[in-house]
Amino acid sequence: MENEKSTGNKYTVKDAAIIGIFCAVMFVVFMVYSILTGASLFYSMIFNAAGAALILAPFYVYMCMKVGKHGPALVYNIMWAIIAGLMMGPFMIPWFLGGGIIAELSMCGKDAYHDIKRVSISWVITALVRAAHGMSEIWFFKDAFLATGVSEQQVQVQTQYYTDPKYVLLSLAVTAILAVLGCMISNKLIVKHFRKSGAIK
Repeated sequence: MENEKSTGNKYTVKDAAIIGIFCAVMFVVFMVYSILTGASLFYSMIFNAAGAALILAPFYVYMCMKVGKHGPALVYNIMWAIIAGLMMGPFMIPWFLGGGIIAELSMCGKDAYHDIKRVSISWVITALVRAAHGMSEIWFFKDAFLATGVSEQQVQVQTQYYTDPKYVLLSLAVTAILAVLGCMISNKLIVKHFRKSGAIK
């Protein structure tokens, strides 16, 4: 019992493995989802992150509650910071890293990772960071974005959507709503299938 208390807030190899596996699975699921929906430019620009917020919520909620310690929100966003840096350019690393820090700070306090409301808040922040990353390329990093060699047509399309308040608000609002809905559904599944069995506290 004493040993449990002493290691309760410390990471184990199992904790690291859970986070690593779930981050990898979530990345693969996101990529498959993006490929399947990528034919529609409008959907990709406005609703890609919203759909991902719903689909990936069960993996995120389970990962957070299974580990039950501080870190998963930050690590997941660090993963995306690295991927964004490699795929889009180093200028995107601070965007996702900053989002990860905010998401993790939202989990301050005891047992936050076992509280679905707190987990949902961190997931909404994470989902909104993803939803707004394309907007940030136009709003804050346009010169660096252009320097990556992106086509003028893509810049024009992103500028068209991401400087129009109605599209920006639509994208962010739908993303937040589906992120919350995804967490609510995930919590019901966890209570029904994992808490009763003792797999999650």
